Amino acid sequence: MGTLRVADKTEKLARAPFCISAGSLVFCETSGGSTEQIRCQTSAPRTSWFLDSIVVLLTHWRYIQPPKLLRGDSAKAWSYIEILSAPVLLSANIELPHIERPLSWWLKHQVYPELELEQELFAAIKELPPIGGAQALSILAQHPRKRQKAERPDNTSVVVTSIFDGNTQLQSILGRVRAIGALSSEIDSDGPGFLVDMAVDPAQSDDDTPVSIIILLCGQQFLGLFAAVCVDDSLLLTDLQPSVSLDGSSDNLAAFATTATSRAFRIDEFDGLEESQICVSAASQTPFTQQSQRSLLSQITHQGSAACTGALALDTQIQSPTRTSPANDCHLAVHDGKLESYTGEVTRVVDTMLGVYVIDDSHLLMLTFWPLLSPVFVLRPGSHVLLDNMHVLLLSDSDSYCWKWLKLAFPKPNSSQPGGDRRVLIFGACTRSSIRIIDFPSSSNSAEFAAAIDGSLVVAILRQVCGLVEMIEVVEAFWVLRKKFPYGPLGTERQTREAEKSILQVALQMALALSGYRETSGT
Repeated sequence: MGTLRVADKTEKLARAPFCISAGSLVFCETSGGSTEQIRCQTSAPRTSWFLDSIVVLLTHWRYIQPPKLLRGDSAKAWSYIEILSAPVLLSANIELPHIERPLSWWLKHQVYPELELEQELFAAIKELPPIGGAQALSILAQHPRKRQKAERPDNTSVVVTSIFDGNTQLQSILGRVRAIGALSSEIDSDGPGFLVDMAVDPAQSDDDTPVSIIILLCGQQFLGLFAAVCVDDSLLLTDLQPSVSLDGSSDNLAAFATTATSRAFRIDEFDGLEESQICVSAASQTPFTQQSQRSLLSQITHQGSAACTGALALDTQIQSPTRTSPANDCHLAVHDGKLESYTGEVTRVVDTMLGVYVIDDSHLLMLTFWPLLSPVFVLRPGSHVLLDNMHVLLLSDSDSYCWKWLKLAFPKPNSSQPGGDRRVLIFGACTRSSIRIIDFPSSSNSAEFAAAIDGSLVVAILRQVCGLVEMIEVVEAFWVLRKKFPYGPLGTERQTREAEKSILQVALQMALALSGYRETSGT
């Protein structure tokens, strides 16, 4: 029994680099005046689990041991628990029994905060009915976009959210989530915050296409919502005021922001609601699965770039798969601007530090630029995952060149895609992306640690590359050069670590020319 919380900033569980990212889930158990903390994962969290007035009793969970090669604090940081079923919710003020009690006793004392929240939901709608998307856009367009600046302790100027006139009428908005931004402790002075892209029905308009509205949620009270909300969830947000989210560029992002009295209701958590009681726009997208991959392969290969499906400027940390290779490279294609969803099973861990996994023995998942990725985050093989808002790339082998990436990820040849015919989709995550665990593996095997490239080199690479494509190209060039020049570019480095550092510097320069290298067999 303990409490669940959401890390509101990067936290060090052991010596560096064993940290968890903002937005990670942590289970806290207090006994004898001391508090023990451990990371946790769950497949379907609810906002009520994270209320200050609630303690949770975990009745069905699994402890995942760290990899055997780790010891001490590193092992402690890597271990975590998987919450396999909904916990029993108890009041934080409950008087604990002096003797052991059966589960039936605890069930009699459980509380149901959703019942009270459901009443508050209808009261909020009655007090301030939600506006339509067209009206929301009109309100944002009526206000000038003013900038405000705040000073960091080191006196470097940083642009923060600017609120409009305090006399502006507050609004409520109801819609479906299209994307969730990264959690940041620096997004606003009111506490940690994140951005949500909402699909809102236009209302009183001839066009029934949902309107995209950006909402900034700031404050500790919304951390539970950040942990629980998924793409396509229905949300009601109250007491919002128009603001400007400044992303560091010349184009400011008109949005609504929460206030001190704002409330957030995740409609999907109220099981007793009927469809007639609250109406939300239709789902914005449907995840595709293995059966529909041919259509996407055809799109990427023959149709080129596609129209963008939503606002792309959720915050300043978005890493899109910026193209660095020539457009005529038949070995690498980018599904420009089009974000997709996918449901599949993790079948192999390729690189833990880079966050590279094999999905369904057919595709690659790259979490390299996903904000929640950390050295201790791992998806165990056998986990079923839902990937939302992923950038999509296509790697293709040919007679002239076979990707080192694909040889590493798929060591066993695939009879359905022999030799130079192999084509693999890559799903790349950014700050708009969401990775939701649908089901955990049935086994309790320890978390896997896999490294395709040395950890120190990973840090050096990520400091110098811009976007997913460039990262793929640089690592590919590094592997090619390392095989040809094991003692460094000049053949003078006898220590492997020093040779690899020298090779990496050449790989960073060579990545731009790698496409031409692939087109010429025997180069």
